[in-house]
Amino acid sequence: MNIQRTSTTIKTERLILRSLQDSDAGLIALYVGDERVAMNLAVVPHPYPAGAAEAYIEYSRKEDTDEIIWVIELNGELIGVISISPRDSGRGNIGYWLAPQFWGAGFTPEALEAAIKHAREAGFKGLNASVHQGNQGSARVLIKEAFEYCGDSETHSIARGGIVQSWNYTLDFNDG
Repeated sequence: MNIQRTSTTIKTERLILRSLQDSDAGLIALYVGDERVAMNLAVVPHPYPAGAAEAYIEYSRKEDTDEIIWVIELNGELIGVISISPRDSGRGNIGYWLAPQFWGAGFTPEALEAAIKHAREAGFKGLNASVHQGNQGSARVLIKEAFEYCGDSETHSIARGGIVQSWNYTLDFNDG
């Protein structure tokens, strides 16, 4: 499967999804450094180390990075990140985080809808997502966007220092 890796800029009603820029490092470090965000992510350490945001931005630019990564921007300011990691099956894993002060305003579903549309147009067969059990807000967003619960699993969480129970969701693109 040959999926376009680059992050196309996407405009929604209130948001812009765009590639990471060097100037995003400070807000990424601030927001991902918030325990409420870090504890819901699998691959982010807490506390968030100095230089990690810059390394993540550099990773997003590497030729061998197959992950499609967008900043979620509101009124010119980074408020979160959403990404799709392609898998050999033609599916992608989608992940996202939003700064806590923006929770509950409908920004995550809006960004997720745009990323889903992009995935369909890019030729993905569908998307998978995993949510740490207890993160009902993220689970509700996935269900709202037509993801179906498909079982439980265990996921390693760097911030939590071990294995956490997770809920798994899937969205199939059967409609062509």
